[in-house]
Amino acid sequence: MIVEDFLKNCVSCGACKEACPFLSRYGTPDEIISGNPTVVFLCTNCKACDNLCPQSLSPSEALLMAKYKQIKDNTISEDVKAALNSARGFAVRGHRFPFAYYAKSETAFWPGCSLSGTRPDLVRKIVSMLKVGLVIDCCFDPLFQNGDIDAVISASERIKERLKRHEIKRLIMGCTNCKKIFSLYMPEVETKHILEVVPEITTKSGHYKDLQDVYLHHPCPSFRFDYVRQKASSCLASFVTINSEASKPLCCGLGGSSHALSEGLSAQYTEKVIADAKGHPIITYCMGCKNKYLKRGKEAYHILEFITDAKPLKQPVSSGRKWLNRLILATEQRLKNKKFILGTAVIMAIIIATYLRKSGYISPESLFNFIKQYKVLAPALFILIYAVGPSIFIPSLPLTLGAGFLWGPFWGVIFSISGATIGASVPFLLARYIIGNAIRERFSYARWGWLEEKVERHGWKAVAFTRIVPIFPYPVLNYLFGITPIPFLHYLWSTFVFMLPACIAYVAFGSSVGELILKGNIKGIITGILIASAALLLPIALKPLLKKVLPDRNE
Repeated sequence: MIVEDFLKNCVSCGACKEACPFLSRYGTPDEIISGNPTVVFLCTNCKACDNLCPQSLSPSEALLMAKYKQIKDNTISEDVKAALNSARGFAVRGHRFPFAYYAKSETAFWPGCSLSGTRPDLVRKIVSMLKVGLVIDCCFDPLFQNGDIDAVISASERIKERLKRHEIKRLIMGCTNCKKIFSLYMPEVETKHILEVVPEITTKSGHYKDLQDVYLHHPCPSFRFDYVRQKASSCLASFVTINSEASKPLCCGLGGSSHALSEGLSAQYTEKVIADAKGHPIITYCMGCKNKYLKRGKEAYHILEFITDAKPLKQPVSSGRKWLNRLILATEQRLKNKKFILGTAVIMAIIIATYLRKSGYISPESLFNFIKQYKVLAPALFILIYAVGPSIFIPSLPLTLGAGFLWGPFWGVIFSISGATIGASVPFLLARYIIGNAIRERFSYARWGWLEEKVERHGWKAVAFTRIVPIFPYPVLNYLFGITPIPFLHYLWSTFVFMLPACIAYVAFGSSVGELILKGNIKGIITGILIASAALLLPIALKPLLKKVLPDRNE
């Protein structure tokens, strides 16, 4: 409806073409949408056209929705598809481990992709200056500018969940584009722009003592935030003379896919800003804009360089270097966290143990041979191995069968269920208190989100159901339960009770095999099979009852 309403009311006056190289080249928005919609992806979505429309329409929104419709209808060209996939790859990579990072803090600084990648030293100074936590993540604005709104909405839900999990209530935004995305798709999150909270500059440092007349560039997202433009001007007012300040924001040419699909058109935006600066040094509050001006050989600064009294960056930063800077920044934050160090050690132990198991160095047979050498300590060693085994994905079935073989049905069950319960608790506690974020990143939301929903609705019954009906492998399940809200004691007793029947069955069978092999006792194996059958039939009898509570995984 947005596009249709715009086309109905637009009079094709051409007033908006004056502010936009894209419209100047391809025509008025209504002409483009009606006759040449494939070029809408060259629109940078800067909103300059909105301010010139005599009908008070929003050409930028109509052009954005035209992009969205083509993505939904899958009618985009191969060039656009490649540019869109590149933007998706950038956003998704920045949204995941190891580049994404969330501190646990009521107030946190959100620098955005470009600032954290280009000037991580500024990020550190801001965090220290404001005494707040740090969040490194991507808001998916590159996809918003390209019209992939569904991806932005989905990412916004994940971001809100991450903020809630880390108890972050307020964000200080270092990127105006990120501020825009939060205002559109996460309005319930309290945000302030960095220029609202930093002190005004009153003195010149040695780095900037010779700087006199400057041009203040307002990046295009500030069209939406008049107060941010005012703060930028007041921050510099007592420090430098602002010459020929742009009355309205100007796009540098990085918006949308113009820089990926048409270097010439993108350069026109850049040249428009440079021409407006009339040779003066350019000060901006977008690190992406600054980087583009540096690539054109112009003298350009970011306003936070003045505020933090940092040495100015005079050369553009490559894409690879930006990713490395973000990785280093996120990693050094994690290394301050003891839980992360311990979690990393646990993950490395799992990787090493998995490799040793696949290489044949660790096997149930070798573990039993080891146990047999220490008959007095054997039960304790067995329980210890059983307790550690599930955390590093050692199969537990051979251990349970072996317990019956070694100690018979009574003590075999005692040792096995003790080890199995501890073995299920260790990964649960690791996931809950140490490596929960890594588990969420490793497994899809479809897996743990479904389980979390069932736990919230049914509590311990969800544990009972998954122990009887193995929808996930037990080692995976133990970790996944750790990131659900179930109380540990509820998890502990329900795991014990509903693993016990299978434990009895397998121990009984292992014991009967021992009776047959060691003593030739056929009666013993028949008895063992009967006990095992009865124990296995109990969960089957309970299964319909539990399915009434948790009908199916797709509910």
